[in-house]
Amino acid sequence: MTTPAHPPKRQRTLTPALLAVMCIALFGFGTFFLNYSTLVTIGTDMGLTAVTAGTVLTIMMGAVVVVQPLTPILNYRFGPRMTFLIALSLQALGNLLSLVTQFPLFALIGGGIIGGLGFGILVVIGTAAVPSTVAPERLGKALGYFGGTTSSATALGAPVGLWLINIMPVTSFRWLTFALVLLALPALVAIPQQHRPHGATAQQAPRNYEGGMQWAGLITVLLPVAIALTTFGLLLAFGPAATHASPALYIVSMQLFAIIGRFLASSALDQRTPVSVMNVGMAITLTGLLFTALLPAGAALIIAMMILGFGIGAVQASSLLLCFEQSGSTNRGSVAWNMTFDIGLGMAGLVGGFGFTYWGPAMTYIVCAIVLTMAGLFFALYFKTPRTPDAKQAAMNL
Repeated sequence: MTTPAHPPKRQRTLTPALLAVMCIALFGFGTFFLNYSTLVTIGTDMGLTAVTAGTVLTIMMGAVVVVQPLTPILNYRFGPRMTFLIALSLQALGNLLSLVTQFPLFALIGGGIIGGLGFGILVVIGTAAVPSTVAPERLGKALGYFGGTTSSATALGAPVGLWLINIMPVTSFRWLTFALVLLALPALVAIPQQHRPHGATAQQAPRNYEGGMQWAGLITVLLPVAIALTTFGLLLAFGPAATHASPALYIVSMQLFAIIGRFLASSALDQRTPVSVMNVGMAITLTGLLFTALLPAGAALIIAMMILGFGIGAVQASSLLLCFEQSGSTNRGSVAWNMTFDIGLGMAGLVGGFGFTYWGPAMTYIVCAIVLTMAGLFFALYFKTPRTPDAKQAAMNL
């Protein structure tokens, strides 16, 4: 008598390792944006001018970007768990250094640089570690959970920081941010040290990103991402083009649907190719952007910004997976994607300052839509057919 074969065990998406990465991202991202949104306010309260405090903010963001290419070296040398620990330790140290109120400029610059280095490491290692936490066929949904966590922490951190700094002393606020970083430390025990995807053997690698760098493909992916994130940053910093529009309501609506779009698009990536999802995401983004540029304040504009946010979320999700493919490595792909993300947000200030001054808000957003259309068409044409037989087989596997 033979024993009936048991059905294969269904792989989980929310594995302990993925939950640990999400926990670290929640506190790490949340703490950074608590500091980001309050740095200028704290600096002016310490006696610095607004220009000096704003310059410190730029220096902090520079530290975030500069350290990102070095993160794969740390990951290779020490493994994900220790790299996460380095990132959190730098963030905690930056908060402590900011407590040196006797030397406000030194405290803000030193704390900003050290905390920025920690955050720069965190964003890269967090993204790169996700594939090792789940089975390969669950990667899309796992990236959706991770992206939803980071987007939520970002969206909540800024307004909560501005609220807290008005109801508590700066010293208490700094101790609070230091304590929030410490809350992430217990999650380190669940971080895997192996880079192999959870549940996969050496022979089982449906999504294997180990390969050469495809520079043309990577640039083709990152160009529309940079433009989309610049537009996103424009709306966050300057608000919609419509006059008499309260920016907060519209921005919150856009951010909420960006989170939803990123999660749903990431889930779709387990059944659809990232190219097709990104094409749809860019089409949705362009539709929302054009209506956002032209509509007056009101319910229709809120809906347009919801559509825009959903599209940008879909572009973020699909482009991340494409960066993994085109760079041949989750580490390199994470670096390229996160640097593009931060540079795009940084460019928003320059584009908005020039565009809003010489073109006006509506024309600035229309110009962004035109440039994004050109980049999107180039992307669609480039990926219309697989570049090589190997690439064709890889696309079929996805």
